[in-house]
Amino acid sequence: MAGTEDYSFYYSLENSPFWIRKADSATSSENDGRIQHGENKAITSPRYRYEDMNDSSRIPNPSFGIMRLAAENLLCHPFLVLRRQCQVNVFSRKYHVLPFSLVSVVIRLHQRQSMTVLWKGIGSALIVRGLTLAIEDVLSKITPWPKEIDRNSSLKAIGHHILLKSVSLAVVIPFYAASVVETVQSDIASEKPGIFDVFQEGIYRFLSWSAPQTGRLLPIWIILCPAVLCGTVHYIISVLSAGLTRWGMTSAKKRSQRRQGALSKEVSFVEANDLDMSSRFAGSLVADILLFPFETVLHRLHIQGTRTIIDNLDTGASVIPILTRYDGFFDCWNTITREEGRWGLYKGLGALILQYALQFSIIKGSLFTFYHMGDLFKPASIQPVSPRNQAVLSDRQDRSPNVFPEPLRGYPLHQQFN
Repeated sequence: MAGTEDYSFYYSLENSPFWIRKADSATSSENDGRIQHGENKAITSPRYRYEDMNDSSRIPNPSFGIMRLAAENLLCHPFLVLRRQCQVNVFSRKYHVLPFSLVSVVIRLHQRQSMTVLWKGIGSALIVRGLTLAIEDVLSKITPWPKEIDRNSSLKAIGHHILLKSVSLAVVIPFYAASVVETVQSDIASEKPGIFDVFQEGIYRFLSWSAPQTGRLLPIWIILCPAVLCGTVHYIISVLSAGLTRWGMTSAKKRSQRRQGALSKEVSFVEANDLDMSSRFAGSLVADILLFPFETVLHRLHIQGTRTIIDNLDTGASVIPILTRYDGFFDCWNTITREEGRWGLYKGLGALILQYALQFSIIKGSLFTFYHMGDLFKPASIQPVSPRNQAVLSDRQDRSPNVFPEPLRGYPLHQQFN
């Protein structure tokens, strides 16, 4: 009868003193839910298995999101600095397409400068990230454009969502350009920027929207269209790649279960988070690799005319000024391929490889840790009652009357005393 399963533990112990009603995980299968008098055996409650735990309240789901955001925005920031410095260096002889060539350079940078040499611009990067999220939230509230979509969304909703992303990118581009300058400039040859300098520089570039080009600094409208297009395409590619990865992992899991003869209808908590984090990781990786050449061109356009001095990553022991005069996106692309070759568009790819290697390690490490945290939810094993004490307790139980009546089977306890 429905509802009696929760009280089977009490039915089996209805005539036993409360101090015998203990759980011992080592003898649960042998006792089968009942005390065997005369033996050192006790009762155990059902054991929790982490792979069967689908209740996300036991381990909060936002913890995985916090780990992912920390890995993307904090722990991987040094690789972002290396990548951008390689991308904007016009005179570099080493392209650092593979990650191995960066090891000796990073060691020299730490020897000649402080340990914070690769953490410059992290404040402005976080500000730009937060500003982007804030703009998206405001736009979603004052317009009918949805902030989130799913597989059941209509084409109109998807179009409005992409429009929301594009408009937020257009607003944040001037501040992003200021953040790029802060992440690539050398600490030993430039003044350290303040916390709110990114707002000052961003507003300055935003107000000079249609101002004529003076010197080598490009007006923001020249950079705006390719930057918004690149950011929007990056988002679309990452979403599609994540969806394909999720579908592939789910299909592979189902095929594996069919070969074993049983198809599970539920997904465990760890498997669900593994699926989500792995799909996001794959989507971001595919988008970054495919659009890496376009990112190189845009970063060079962002810092042109800013008189930026960067660390020379050929040696790691000197600095070099960035002096370029590109007319726009296509002129920069053609100049790079003509003077530096096609691999010039992939300068710093090794730093991107290191970045995603670290992210992959963090994702798998966190999932492994949470998987084994299931042991924390197992009920603690209790030492069984000794034979001598158990005999005394049994004798007392036989001589003592039943204080409480036997519960009526099939009815919840709270209804039996009404």
